[in-house]
Amino acid sequence: MTAVDARPARNRTGARPGARRERADATRALLLRTAERLFAERGLSEVSNRQIVDAAGQANNSALAYHVGTRDDLLRAISASHSEPIVRHTGEMLAAARGSRDPREHVACMVLPYVRHLASLGNPSWCARYTAQVATDPVVRSGPMHAPEMEPLLAEANAALAEHAPELPPEVAAIRRDTARLAVLHTCAEQERAAAATGIPADWELVGTALTDGLTGLLLAPTGATPR
Repeated sequence: MTAVDARPARNRTGARPGARRERADATRALLLRTAERLFAERGLSEVSNRQIVDAAGQANNSALAYHVGTRDDLLRAISASHSEPIVRHTGEMLAAARGSRDPREHVACMVLPYVRHLASLGNPSWCARYTAQVATDPVVRSGPMHAPEMEPLLAEANAALAEHAPELPPEVAAIRRDTARLAVLHTCAEQERAAAATGIPADWELVGTALTDGLTGLLLAPTGATPR
């Protein structure tokens, strides 16, 4: 092999193989981060694809469609970028809590993986505000905590907690679970918003502890509802 043969092959533009793919991946990641930030700050309905492309500094108006796809593809991609570490941490905590007689440990499995992921993002971050919006949007109803991989994990945590909870009418139990979900989503979103506004990072450890304590009380409290 000659010295010329040993050099990395290049295409007509002079780029080495794989360089185009690396640039495409970097552009896609930039578009996802930009979209998440704009959605978090302005709301899902207030941000157009054109605004995302412009804010990301892309000259081609079709960059979002080319690198990501449809609007639904964009929302799924942003959510997926956060769901993997949350799902992994939830599985680890569930494995450690199996057989525990402390109901708080089972509640923590549904709270701390998300809160600790937010802590890992630094300040400012946009995940909590984005997640609160997509998870409560009547059309979208998605987000990192709605990942298909989360469903069996949350079912296991709820089943373990049910062993310690009072017998509740199904509709009461459902309302409490939904209240707990919204408490986590919106408390974290407000903490993230305040941190971004002030430049002072949220105390996510305190947030996780407070949410776990509060939701343990909520989910285990006796009911005054009369069975129908």
